[in-house]
Amino acid sequence: MYAPPQPAAPPAVAAGDPAEVFARAARHGDAHVVKLADAVLEAHAASGDERVLAAAGYAGQLI
Repeated sequence: MYAPPQPAAPPAVAAGDPAEVFARAARHGDAHVVKLADAVLEAHAASGDERVLAAAGYAGQLI
């Protein structure tokens, strides 16, 4: 099985509350980032896991 020799570093994304996460995605402007932010906010609401909030910002860095 393929596995990298070192685990990937966690994304370097500034923390933010859910409103700020969506505002950042909206400022980014890419439809995929906005859709992912919406899904991230739903996942956060269901789980309460603060780590999921970084996903939208990380996607914005990659796109």
